[in-house]
Amino acid sequence: MESSSFSRVHGGRDERICWICLNGDVDVLRQDWLQPCKCRRTNRWVHEVCLSRWIDEKQLSSPETRVSCPLCHTEYLIVMPPVCRFDALLERLDKAYGVVCPSILLGMLATVAYIATLTYGVLTLNQVAGYKASMRLMKEDPTLLMIVLPSVPAALLLLRRIDWNNWLIHWLRRRQRQQLAGEHYDEHGELLPGAPLGDDYYDALEPADSDELLQGGMLNVENIERATCRFCITLSLPTFAVVLGQTLYGSVQSKLLAFLLGALTFEAIKGAICIYVRQCQYHRKRHRHVLDYTPDNPQPTAAATTTTTTTTTT
Repeated sequence: MESSSFSRVHGGRDERICWICLNGDVDVLRQDWLQPCKCRRTNRWVHEVCLSRWIDEKQLSSPETRVSCPLCHTEYLIVMPPVCRFDALLERLDKAYGVVCPSILLGMLATVAYIATLTYGVLTLNQVAGYKASMRLMKEDPTLLMIVLPSVPAALLLLRRIDWNNWLIHWLRRRQRQQLAGEHYDEHGELLPGAPLGDDYYDALEPADSDELLQGGMLNVENIERATCRFCITLSLPTFAVVLGQTLYGSVQSKLLAFLLGALTFEAIKGAICIYVRQCQYHRKRHRHVLDYTPDNPQPTAAATTTTTTTTTT
């Protein structure tokens, strides 16, 4: 009360105003004023209740985080009530529990991933070399079982980064590029307003495969579907390679050579289908046009719109 009277007598030069809620003694007389930092004049005052709530918000994710004044950066001296030995022991156990449990979970996930990749590697070896030959190889060389086989899925996924069909599509697009007629350019070589859309425009609509997952975010539904399709097709490569090798190259003496030929055949067929579909979509978008509205023109139906959309996104 004396401080409040002193402030009012001196023309309000030192009037107490909480920098959090912006209320002072004029509104409601309060007894919980604090000066917890080096700020001067009205900025040094704050309500203890307001400051406690503000500190709780700052320490919401990490209670041990040190809090300081946002203006003068003075660290607040926060005094916690003393705890007994039993409570201190429980707090230490809780902290240790929070540190150990994530490590155990990561270890369990790593173990599950290792077992899954090892199983996939064993199945792939059985498909390629046969059951008896694969069992003999694993007995003779335990390193093959422990290190090489679990790395088979990772190797397949890394090989998938060699996107040869995308390179071939870009090469075909460069060979088929068409320059606009000179009447669509001005004297400075710039496109005139209303000029047709060129190949550069349509090429920019298709991002490179390395950047596809970044378009729209990793959690975009279309990107998730594309990633899962790639993952499944990549891991199914050995199965298709064995089937095609035995079907098309059964006369080859070496099973490994037949497997490699089957893998190359599968990649060639898959790549040719992908190139054909993407080129069809590109040419449909490239040569589309919009008609003027007249009563004689047929109106688009829902079925036609659905068919067009489905074909474009296949």
